[in-house]
Amino acid sequence: MKLVLFDLGDTLESAGVLRPGALETLEAIASLRRDGQAAPLLGLVSDFHMPHQPSDVGTIQQQYYSLLDDLGIRAFFEPVAERVTLSTEVGVFKPDEAVFRTAASKISPALEFKDIFFVTENSDHVRAAGLLGLVAVHVRGPGQPDGGLETLAELVPLVQAFLGNGEPVETTVLHVSPATRSAVMDRVAATGGTWTRLGDVLVVRSPAAAGERSGHGDVPGDGRLFVPEERLHVVTQIGRSFQEDHPDARIIVDKGRYLVVHADPGAPPGGPHASCYSVRPLTAGTVVFDELPARPGAVPADDTGTAAAALSRESFTDDVDRLAFLRTRHSRSAEFLGALEWAKDRLQDLGFATSVQTVPVPGGTSRNLIADRTGDGGDRKAVLVTAHLDSVNTQGMAAAAPGADDNASGTAGVLAIARALAGHTGRHDLRLILFGGEEQGLFGSRHYVAGLDGAERTRISAVLNMDMIACLNSSLPAVLLEGAPVSQPVMDALAGIAREHTSLAVQTSLNPFNSDHVPFIDLGIPAVLTIEGTDSANDRVHTERDTLETLDISLAMEILRMNATFVTQALGLDM
Repeated sequence: MKLVLFDLGDTLESAGVLRPGALETLEAIASLRRDGQAAPLLGLVSDFHMPHQPSDVGTIQQQYYSLLDDLGIRAFFEPVAERVTLSTEVGVFKPDEAVFRTAASKISPALEFKDIFFVTENSDHVRAAGLLGLVAVHVRGPGQPDGGLETLAELVPLVQAFLGNGEPVETTVLHVSPATRSAVMDRVAATGGTWTRLGDVLVVRSPAAAGERSGHGDVPGDGRLFVPEERLHVVTQIGRSFQEDHPDARIIVDKGRYLVVHADPGAPPGGPHASCYSVRPLTAGTVVFDELPARPGAVPADDTGTAAAALSRESFTDDVDRLAFLRTRHSRSAEFLGALEWAKDRLQDLGFATSVQTVPVPGGTSRNLIADRTGDGGDRKAVLVTAHLDSVNTQGMAAAAPGADDNASGTAGVLAIARALAGHTGRHDLRLILFGGEEQGLFGSRHYVAGLDGAERTRISAVLNMDMIACLNSSLPAVLLEGAPVSQPVMDALAGIAREHTSLAVQTSLNPFNSDHVPFIDLGIPAVLTIEGTDSANDRVHTERDTLETLDISLAMEILRMNATFVTQALGLDM
C-alpha cells in the first residue's frame, strides 16, 4: 500500500483557488495503473484552525471539507474521515511526527513512513518529513523563486517511480461456514498467510512459491491469483456503479454492495459514477461485512407495546406509490419541492412541529424537512430518524427518476414510523429529517450537521438512517446495518431486535459509505444505515427502472418492524 500525502494551502490551493495544474495532477496520479504497480491512495495533511474546546473539532473539520467541495477535489480524498488529517484533531502542527503518524494510522496500522510520498511547498517540512523516513518532495509555492519542482505536473513521474513493483502473493477465495471459519482463519495465520472476510467468503493471501513470483494477474484453472497484494482492493458501491465505470475490472469476489477487485481500475477510482463507490485497500485481518442468519423456525416476539404494532403496510405502499409516481424528485426540481410540502403536511397532521432548511447544492438550492416531537423526560436525549427525499437518474436532471427504492422506500419508512407513533410521547425527543441533495453528495445531511453546536451533538443518542429498504437482493430477506465503531451499540441493539422481532438475516459492516449516516459518523455521532441486504446488487437504482413494481413490500415491512421497535425503546416510550 502506498500513500501520496499532499499539503493543501499553497501546495494544491492558494487564496481559495486551485493552483495551476492541481486538478490535472491529481487526476493523473489517481489514474496510475500499470502491471506490477500499485495505484496510490491520495491523502491530505493540513495545519488548520485549532479548537477552543474538543466539541469544536467536528465543526472545524466540516469547514475544511466544505473548502474541498468548493475546490472540486473532495472526491480524490474520500472517505475524508480516513484520508484527511488536520492539526485540529491531532493538537499539534506539521512537521510534528504525531501529525504524520495519525495520517498513516487512519489509512492502515501497517502503513509505514517509507510508503508515504509527501508533497508540500514548505521546504522545512520537506526536510523534517525526510528525517522521519517519508519520501518528501518540495513543490514551489506562490512567490517562491527557486527550489524543488517548478510545477505540480512534474510530480507524476516521481510518483510513478515511487510505486515500485510489489512481491506477488497467492490469493485464494474460500467459502466457509460459521462453524469452520475460526479454525480456517487460525490455520491461515499459522502458515504465514493473511485473510479478509466478506460474510461467508475468505480472501486468503499466502507467499507465492519462488517459481510463481513472476505472475502478473492471470487466474490459473484452480482459481488462484498471483499479484502484489497492493493491487487487491475492496469496493463499496451503490447498485453496479463501479462495474458500469470499469466493465473490464477483474472481480475476485462479488457480494453486491461489496466487491474484491484486482486493481486494474486503480485506486482511488475515476469515472462518471465515481461518487457512487469507494475503493480501499484490502486490509488483512478485517471483516468487511458480517452475517447473522435469521433464527431457523423462530417465532417473532410479540410487538405489543411498540410502534411496530401500529405500522400500516397499506399506508406505506401508498406513500411509496405517490412519491415514485412523480417524474423525478431531483433536489432542485419543482417535483421535489412538491413532495417536500406533501410530506410536511402529513407530518403536521400527525402532530409534529415542522421546519424547513434551505440547503446549497451545485447549481442552486434544495431543502431539508425537519419534524420534531419533544419528550417529557428530564435529561432528554434526541433520537433521529432520517432518509433522503430526493431521487436521481445518472442520465441527467431531465431523465425520469422515479426512485421507488432509492429512496421513496426510506422516505415512506420515516412517515410510517411517524404515523405509528402518532399520539405517543416518549421520555426523549424524536426528530425526523428528510434530506435534500443526498444524491449530489450528501449536501442536506452535511449542511444539517454543520449547523449543530456542541451541546446539540452530544444530545443525539442515535441516528437511524433509511436508504433503500425494499428490494430483495438475496435468497432470504436480509437487512444490512452499516456504521462505524461509534455506532456499535446502536447496531447491536438493532441486530438483537431483528433476531427477536423479525425473520430477517442481519448483515453488519463498519465501513460507512455514501449515505446520510456518514456526516454524523464523521462528527462522532452514533449513526447507522439500515439498507436492504446484499448478495447481489440492485442495478435499477439511479435509472428509470427503479419503480414500485420492483419492490418487495414484505421486506420493507420487516425492516420497518425492526426500526420502529428500536425507536420505541430508544425514546423510552411506554405505549
